[in-house]
Amino acid sequence: MNLKKITLRPALLLAALLYCLPAEAARPEPANALLVVPSGQVVFNPKFQEFMDARGARLLEFFQPNVFIGYIPQGIEKDLERTFGAQVYRGKIDDWSSFARYGERAVLGVNSWNKRFVEDPPEAPLVVSSRVQKAGKKGDSFLFTWNQVMKAASYRLQISSSPDFSYPLLDTLVARNSYRLVPAFWRDGVYYWRVAGLMRLNSGETRDGAFSKPAPFAVSNGARPRGARLGKPPVPPRAAVKDRPLSWASPVAFKYYRLQISDAADFSSPLVDVFTDTCTYRLYGLGFSPMTPYYMRVMGSDGVSAGDWSGPSEFTLEPLESEEAGKNR
Repeated sequence: MNLKKITLRPALLLAALLYCLPAEAARPEPANALLVVPSGQVVFNPKFQEFMDARGARLLEFFQPNVFIGYIPQGIEKDLERTFGAQVYRGKIDDWSSFARYGERAVLGVNSWNKRFVEDPPEAPLVVSSRVQKAGKKGDSFLFTWNQVMKAASYRLQISSSPDFSYPLLDTLVARNSYRLVPAFWRDGVYYWRVAGLMRLNSGETRDGAFSKPAPFAVSNGARPRGARLGKPPVPPRAAVKDRPLSWASPVAFKYYRLQISDAADFSSPLVDVFTDTCTYRLYGLGFSPMTPYYMRVMGSDGVSAGDWSGPSEFTLEPLESEEAGKNR
């Protein structure tokens, strides 16, 4: 058999050198640094390859011949500079002048790296009105509304009995710029609410924005008829949930329900704390992970006062068809 000599172009050779790794080392690490080498020869230096492999470093994006984005473990920056003359950048790069000498590809790499950072957190939402708007035909629920924050993937809403929010009574994720609250689940008194946007960065991380100024609202429920009883609490499902709308059964025809979802069975820090007038709730836009265990519990109300919490129920969400299709591409 005749063997022909194969010549690889530098880009293909570089890819081969960096990705032909043992299976145990092939698990990708998230990019955490931009690397600048003095010349393309450094990357093809066997000693450089051995140095990177031995320390678990991986170059994931190429802007040849000088700039790379990848995973560089903490603490090896000085050795890289001393041995190979390479520079490691971990934060946003404001001064691009030192990269101009490396050419257009280097500038493109810096621009790609900087997109992982946001200069400022999302601005604080503005409460549409300092007075809580009434919602529903009988005005027995409140509607909190605020302006949409640019690039906010979701919102975090808090309710407290004090304007400093030292001990929030409610802390929940909200997919849209409004939140419905049923006062029958709350004791009479004055409360405060505030909201912040949650921005999803290009790196996939989530950054909290600033909270809006606290806005007050008052709860004053009517007296409950003497002798009236609410009955048993609702019963959440005990099996895995195969679709995104959660549902539960209720032995009593309650007018409203309060639903909490948590990643812990004790509900010490619920992820979601919402109110609804049906026995279902859709989780769209709240970032829940498929095939991950969560817990839910439900409380019912007749519109005047609230009953007891149901027992906790563990559930998981199966991936949507669009998510499965994306994985199989």
